[in-house]
Amino acid sequence: MSMSLRGMRYFRAVAELGSISAAVQSLNVSQAAITESIQALESHLGVLLFRRHARGMALTHAGHEFQRHTERILNAVGAAEEALSVRPETLGGQVIIGAVPLLTGYYLPALLARYRRAFPKIRTWVYEDSGTFIEHQLINGELDAALMMTSTLESASSFDTMTLVRSPWRLWAPARHRLAGRGPVSITELQGEPVVELRSEELERAAGDLWRRTGHEPLASVRTRSVEATRNLVATGCGVSILPEVLFRAWSLEGEQLVAVPLADAPPPLAIGVVWRRGSALRAVIEAFIAVAREHGLGVQLKHEPPGPDTDIATQAG
Repeated sequence: MSMSLRGMRYFRAVAELGSISAAVQSLNVSQAAITESIQALESHLGVLLFRRHARGMALTHAGHEFQRHTERILNAVGAAEEALSVRPETLGGQVIIGAVPLLTGYYLPALLARYRRAFPKIRTWVYEDSGTFIEHQLINGELDAALMMTSTLESASSFDTMTLVRSPWRLWAPARHRLAGRGPVSITELQGEPVVELRSEELERAAGDLWRRTGHEPLASVRTRSVEATRNLVATGCGVSILPEVLFRAWSLEGEQLVAVPLADAPPPLAIGVVWRRGSALRAVIEAFIAVAREHGLGVQLKHEPPGPDTDIATQAG
């Protein structure tokens, strides 16, 4: 027999009230129903959840562990039921979202448009800043949530996160580059290539110094903080660059084409997601934003990658 929500609710009542008779009065169900439900849970789990004594029922160690998980499950179900009871067109209020510069122009617009279409009465404010400053704003309660690189958080233990996309790193090169159309290439094959470096606090924390860690010095061409400048410079042959695929666009503003070549020795994919302060009560408008972000992230991930372990959108603590 599998566990049911009803069985968990019966278990919670007995655990909180300390006896089956008290749970019977609270839930207005028969004593037999509660007794059978608890026996079925214990049989399914293979452990004793309660220690029976003259005055009622006391939780065992296993019972305390199960109670902790039961509370989380029932609270999540309750939040889901409450969220679904609200019609999107009637949900109102405001939400304040933070975003790091790299994502404001290349990931946030489509997500924000989707959120506004789904919940037209919610007023959305977006503030762009560095990841470090956004973390401070989240902790201080100045932001409701933020769109950030979840793999580079400085104070990860202070936040809950939901990863939306894991973006692999690619070699950006002009369309006519000698490596265009190749299979995975190694960074060591780029010896002597001019390089366009996109300066970013978040990217540098995620990947470190990609070039110098392979033991050779790149021919520095340009260092810039602009993704568009990087794209234009690469497309016109000023150098190559190594950046996450989520930022890639195949054409520069001047109409020059560039390509994204897979890397054989790339760092782990860059994780992008929604971040909010751990322990904070999520208002309905924030839960709605997180739900839309989850759907949007799944669409983006499936667009760029074949199905596999990295296509899962995971909710994680810290």
